[in-house]
Amino acid sequence: MPTKKNIVIFFSAVIIIAVAIGYYFYNKGPVNVKNATAIKTEAVTLYQSFLKDSATAKKTYLNNVLEVSGLVMKVSKNQEDQVIVMLQTNESGAYINCTMEKDAAVVPENKQATLKGICTGMGMGDADLGIMGDVYLVRCYLVM
Repeated sequence: MPTKKNIVIFFSAVIIIAVAIGYYFYNKGPVNVKNATAIKTEAVTLYQSFLKDSATAKKTYLNNVLEVSGLVMKVSKNQEDQVIVMLQTNESGAYINCTMEKDAAVVPENKQATLKGICTGMGMGDADLGIMGDVYLVRCYLVM
């Protein structure tokens, strides 16, 4: 039969380990997108992956750093004054929507570009209105 002292030591060790793990993850910080290893893909391929089998695409791409190549269709700014780059897909009205970092290089329209960012998934769109969902990348940089 374990003694009271052994039980206290065991639970104290478990608490210390849990606190150490929590401290590590709290101080880990965000991923450095510029230096992270990325999954390389084309804009058309990425979009088709989400369109055909979103569950598999989520397992493969969601919250991972991607390096996506494609034709820049539009460059604009959102309400938060962030630059948004839209890469062409093979579906009309559907894009790879890339939110650029503030210090990212300027991306020219109607040119091929490769962008690196974190995939946050595919938007819903609206089938009744014929609006396709976009695939979203955040914290993007232009790859030279």
